Amino acid sequence: MGPDALEIERRLPAPVDEVFRWWTEPERLQEWMSPVGTVEAEVDLRVGGSIRIVMRGDGMVIEHQGTFLEIVPPRRLVFTWMSPYTGPQPSVVTVELEPDGGATRLRLIHQQLPEAAMTSHRGGWGAMLNRLEGRLGKAADLIHGG
Repeated sequence: MGPDALEIERRLPAPVDEVFRWWTEPERLQEWMSPVGTVEAEVDLRVGGSIRIVMRGDGMVIEHQGTFLEIVPPRRLVFTWMSPYTGPQPSVVTVELEPDGGATRLRLIHQQLPEAAMTSHRGGWGAMLNRLEGRLGKAADLIHGG
């Protein structure tokens, strides 16, 4: 991994196929894919299809757009990611999911980021993955009667 990339690993409390759905279904993305506030999500889940995420919170509206480059259900997603903070060229996000018992090991790699965006994106992805983990935990509690 080069200096223009960040990597985050997490263990999420849900099976791989469930985590994959939370990354690919707009109604689920809307529950977690913003560090704060609310999310508007559109997904055309096919190679060459688009992903659009609009984050609203802290008095800001930030639109992100991308194109799916690789889709291997339920183990891998690769998509471009462009926003006002990622520079003039698309950055690339890779999400890898591996089974870990009844849980999932997630590895997120965000490449081709401008150096000035590294810290904010590491914090943003960290906050969003915390939200995802919380949503998955609540879903597991409901399923298991918690």
